[in-house]
Amino acid sequence: MKRSILLLLCAFAYPVQAQDYDNVIFEDVTYVENVKTVQMVIEGKPFSNAIYNMDVPAERLLLSFDDLNGGFENYVYTIIHCNANWTPTNLFQNQYLAGYFEDQFSGQQQSFNTLTKYTHYELFLPNEHMEMKLSGNYVVHVYKDFNKSEPILTRRFFVLKTSMAVVPYLRRPSRPDAILTSHEIDFDINTSGTTIFNPFEEIKVVIRQNNRWDNQVLGLLPLFIRDNVLTYDYADRNIVKAGNEFRKVDLRSIRFRGERVARLEIEGTNIYAWVSPEDGRAHLRYLAYQDLNGRYLIQTREGRDAKTDGDYLITTFTLYNQGPLVGGEVHILGQLTDWQITEGTKMKYDYDLGAYQITLLLKQGFYDYTYVYKRDGAQLVDDTWFEGSHEETENDYEIFVYHRPPTSMQFDRLVAYTKINSMNRLGR
Repeated sequence: MKRSILLLLCAFAYPVQAQDYDNVIFEDVTYVENVKTVQMVIEGKPFSNAIYNMDVPAERLLLSFDDLNGGFENYVYTIIHCNANWTPTNLFQNQYLAGYFEDQFSGQQQSFNTLTKYTHYELFLPNEHMEMKLSGNYVVHVYKDFNKSEPILTRRFFVLKTSMAVVPYLRRPSRPDAILTSHEIDFDINTSGTTIFNPFEEIKVVIRQNNRWDNQVLGLLPLFIRDNVLTYDYADRNIVKAGNEFRKVDLRSIRFRGERVARLEIEGTNIYAWVSPEDGRAHLRYLAYQDLNGRYLIQTREGRDAKTDGDYLITTFTLYNQGPLVGGEVHILGQLTDWQITEGTKMKYDYDLGAYQITLLLKQGFYDYTYVYKRDGAQLVDDTWFEGSHEETENDYEIFVYHRPPTSMQFDRLVAYTKINSMNRLGR
């Protein structure tokens, strides 16, 4: 009865403007140490991106995470509508949400037969209490006990309503100095059926590589306009370093050493894993093998359901290097770090080992990762310093197309989306 009264009050509350969330970072951020393994995918598709297609309503998004404090917390969530640059729009919540403006988590399960005790939480979007009415960028904001000022986590996701078509052409770069190291992403946008007065102001495009947020291609304008087709055929601004295939480690078992695991130990309720020490490979030739393009897959070889049977391993990564690098930091990067560069992803140099090391708490599964160098004062990391960059590298590329028509409701609508893999190229 208490929950029903609270939700009823939320449903009739005056909507809060998105910019009122002062303590929220509109990125994939986990704000507390006890929350781990945060994932947001399409239900039943573990390698999918968090994109809800309004034209395919049968598919839902699934947000999941573990709380290592155990027990059952009163976790609450709301949804914030954002522009293409992930700043909150000026819309009221009743303009972009149907149903409640905030709601409590109802799906939680305690871990079973694990040394690390935790509670697993799940949230489906949309659901019977909350539904997105408009396309665009969104952030789900999770907090405890209806206290928005103390966020638990935030996760970005997309809502797509297709009204245009984007056709990609991924090929070798036109620029000679980038042919052996990079990919060029050209594309056309077909705007048939949509009235556009000024495509240079109304259309925004974002290119993303392997779900990363840090190296997106932004600010592209059409080079040519003919009839209803906008052509983006640059020779420089749409070139992305191809990088290398991701490193990987198999942590699916706590009884047997998986691929790239040098040692496993269990002490009391702690499970320790040491990944086989590694060297930089920027000087090596390209080696083809299958990876997850930086993602991870939660699996366990000992249990039946990894979301509650999977245990946690205190995992140490080691990267050999002749002395510490001066003028910058070394970080580990991938979905296992939410694609973030923070103090918690920085590796420390061990003079006795002659190597950088970092220890992360990871749930049983199969993990991709890479090592990057961040120069002091630089905005972007250098992921070629240790890994190199090869034109042959297999990558996923996504193209997001936003439309902001000159109407009274000013926000960026997500009107087209496509995904292309560099192994399945199309060329003009």
